[in-house]
Amino acid sequence: MQPILRDNGLSELVAGDLETIASGFEFTEGPLELSDGSILFQDIKTERTYCHRKDGTTIMLRDQTRGANGQTFDRSGRIVFCEQNGRRVSRMNPTGTEVETVVEVYDDKRLNSPNDIICRSDGVVFFTDPPYGVTAERKELAYQAVFALSVDGRLTPLVVDFEKPNGLAFSPDESILYVCDTAKYHVRAFDVVTASDGTPRLENDRVFATMDPDRPGGPDGMKVDREGRVYVAVALGIWVYAPSATPLGIVSTPQRPSNLAWSGADAKTLIVTSVDRVHRVKLNVAGIKPPFQKVEPTPRS
Repeated sequence: MQPILRDNGLSELVAGDLETIASGFEFTEGPLELSDGSILFQDIKTERTYCHRKDGTTIMLRDQTRGANGQTFDRSGRIVFCEQNGRRVSRMNPTGTEVETVVEVYDDKRLNSPNDIICRSDGVVFFTDPPYGVTAERKELAYQAVFALSVDGRLTPLVVDFEKPNGLAFSPDESILYVCDTAKYHVRAFDVVTASDGTPRLENDRVFATMDPDRPGGPDGMKVDREGRVYVAVALGIWVYAPSATPLGIVSTPQRPSNLAWSGADAKTLIVTSVDRVHRVKLNVAGIKPPFQKVEPTPRS
C-alpha cells in the first residue's frame, strides 16, 4: 500500500500503490483524461503535449506548445489550455489539431502567464494568471488574477490580490471555488455568486487550508472528489482535506507533484504528474470529471 503521511483517515480512501505509467520527461503538468481512457499531459520545459494510451504506449501529440500547462474541456468538447510561455489561453481538438487562441489580452494588456483552467457546467471558463512565464519588464498587468471567461467571450478578473495563483477547482455543486496561492502555501475558498447574465462573482474570501511541508514546494494543481474532499499537489505528495478543511493525510510521491486528474470508468483513479514522470493511484472514492468530456478516438502516431 502507498505510504500515507500524517494519516488522519486517508488510508481508508486509498486502494492501491502509486504506479508510474510514463517517465523520461523534464517537467510534467496538466493531466487530462480523454473519454477513451487515454491521458493527455504536458511537458512544459520541452514544450510538448503527450498522450498515454490505454495499451501502455505514450506518443507525442504536439510540439512547440509554448509551454502548455493546465487543460480541460470546453462546452464544445474541445480542449482549452493555458500557455505559460505563450501568455494566452488556447484550444484544440483532442487529437491536437486546429489550435487557436481563445484569449490573450484584458483591457488592451497582455495576460501574464495563464497556468491552470477549469470549466463550469454552464460553459464559463475560469483560469489563473500568475507571472511564471513573463519577465518583470514585459509584464503588462499590475496584478495576478483569477479570471472568468463567459461563453460569449467576456473576460472578467474576479480576484486580483494573489501573489502566485495556481490550481483551482469547484466543490461538487460548484458553489465554492478553491484556488491555490503557491507563494503563500495556502488554498483560498470563495463562495460563487452568478449574475443573471451568467457573470460570476466571488464572495466570502477565506483561507481554506495552509500547508507546512518541510521543503520548498507550495500548492500547485488541485482536484475535488464527489463527496467534496480537496486534493492538492504540494511538496511531499497529494494533501487531502475533508470539506470542513480537516487534514486527512498525504499520499506520498517520490518527487514533488504538480497536478492531478480523475480517470477510469468509475472516476476512482487519480492521475498525478510529478517532475519527470506520470503516476496513477486507485482510490475507494470517485472524483469529478470535467463536465464537457466527449468520446473521441485515441490519437494515433
